[in-house]
Amino acid sequence: MQFEHLVAVNQPGNPGLRALTRDELWRGLLRRALSALDFVESLETDVEHEAGEGYSERSWGYGNFEVRVRIEHAAPDTIVVRTHPLPDDEGGRLTITVEEPEAGHLFVRFAYLTPLPEGVVDGVDVAAYLRSAYRDTDVAIIRRIREMVEAGEL
Repeated sequence: MQFEHLVAVNQPGNPGLRALTRDELWRGLLRRALSALDFVESLETDVEHEAGEGYSERSWGYGNFEVRVRIEHAAPDTIVVRTHPLPDDEGGRLTITVEEPEAGHLFVRFAYLTPLPEGVVDGVDVAAYLRSAYRDTDVAIIRRIREMVEAGEL
């Protein structure tokens, strides 16, 4: 399954919404990737196994389930999260890209590539469910980054 969408970060016509700078947005997205416990309620553990210039190898634990990920980042605009294959899953990729078509008009593009098939499987459209969940999660990430900036945490 491939799924891609944009999340608008700033709304220049909305004076009640403080605009984020590109640097604030980048620091928030990088924190989401490298300190996932601050963003993902269902995540129980986040262990770094190895890190170097522009990458981190981690394990994310969800109860009895653990996923290994490689996070690659290139400031100020791209983060790639690759999940390592599991016995019954070939792994996937999430590419996060900051876009600024005009000064101050920030967007984040989330592009998912997973081994899940499109369509209905056993009466359930899993892909549609995942697309909705991904969209909701990604909007929540931007909201959480905004909260962290306003609280002086970024």
